[in-house]
Amino acid sequence: MVLLSIGVLTLIETIATFFWVFILTTLGLYGYIRVAHRRRILARDAHKLGETLVADRGGIIMFFIPLFALPLLLTRATIDYPILEIYLALVLSVCIGAIIGLIDDFKDLKLKKALMVAGAGLPIIILKTYCPRPYIPFLGRTLMTIVYILFILILFSVFSDACNMIDIFNGVLIGQGIAILLPILILAILYNSNIGMILAAIGLGYSLGFLVWNRYPARVFHGNVGAYGYGSMISAIIILSALEIRGVEFVSVVAFLPAVFNGFLYVFNTRFAPRSKLARERKPVTYRDGYLSINPDPNAAINLTRLLLLYGKLSEKQLICLYYLLFAVASLLAMITGLLIFYHFI
Repeated sequence: MVLLSIGVLTLIETIATFFWVFILTTLGLYGYIRVAHRRRILARDAHKLGETLVADRGGIIMFFIPLFALPLLLTRATIDYPILEIYLALVLSVCIGAIIGLIDDFKDLKLKKALMVAGAGLPIIILKTYCPRPYIPFLGRTLMTIVYILFILILFSVFSDACNMIDIFNGVLIGQGIAILLPILILAILYNSNIGMILAAIGLGYSLGFLVWNRYPARVFHGNVGAYGYGSMISAIIILSALEIRGVEFVSVVAFLPAVFNGFLYVFNTRFAPRSKLARERKPVTYRDGYLSINPDPNAAINLTRLLLLYGKLSEKQLICLYYLLFAVASLLAMITGLLIFYHFI
């Protein structure tokens, strides 16, 4: 009944959008990986035996976002917001986040990047493609004209930084992104939201296309350009989907809890020290003979990976499976939260 209510045309548009972005991402990365190896844009995979070099900064294809988002221009919105402005808000937000990440790839921006990436939310604010009356569980719709603008900026900063911090193993960042995008897609179907379905399809198409090359054993890494661009894309999808989907901001935060928890632990212990600048003896985990284990140094930093290794050493593949399990649980909790909001239980 739900599928019938959204219409055959909308369903076809959503599926077509997914495959459009998936194919562009997959082929774009195929070409980039070849170029990266020729130009030596490579990074060592620290959790593999031997000297395994992988194409780095694959997130550069985030700059394909004007092409990825083209299906938005063909979407029939059920809201009083011009489609062109929604398209521009998504494209500009992603490009700003990716540019900041690209600069950080070449020159460490340190703490400044946390403030700078918040600016990726400015296109949404300037174009006014947001709803200043978010739905808060148990409270309902609340008017937050100024506070919601601050929320948008904080969301972009926190989500982008947390994405960068959890991008430590093959396919893990994409797994966290999918955990957010799937509930958004399901809720978009329930709310009959054309905008939400297309936005979720764009995000999922990119995610699964990137996962083709980034899954274990990875052939490409995101780089900071990809991590910040991806975090900005998810943030933009959340805010723009909220135009038609009630409470999607709260639902997305629930799905993102593993990355937020990981980031909080790391920042609290290291006082914002970049992973690359952390002294070897302070690394949360050690890698030896194909297995990851807890760093025995009492001064070692703490993150989510260290907690997952409390009961013994694991291979990278086993650890990735644990991360995926965490993401699945968070995504399920987010979906349950979304359903409770949809049926007006909270």
